[in-house]
Amino acid sequence: MPIPARSAGFPRENEHHDEVPEASRRPLSAAWITDELVDETRRVWSPEYGRVLSADEAIEILMNVKRFAEVLMKINRERSQQ
Repeated sequence: MPIPARSAGFPRENEHHDEVPEASRRPLSAAWITDELVDETRRVWSPEYGRVLSADEAIEILMNVKRFAEVLMKINRERSQQ
């Protein structure tokens, strides 16, 4: 029985990664992150890093900011319940 070309989830050698829109390759937990938001994050943060950030780096920044905001919201809720 032949092994399918995508059995491990990797693209075939002749398949280009750019054929799939960037947003559709993100985990569902990052569905709120649009390509436009990634581009804006790269534009804003690249000068701070002194180099052009990759899309993955921009997504990591956005996810970290989201987590930080969630922590702040949790602290605020806990304080208001006291």
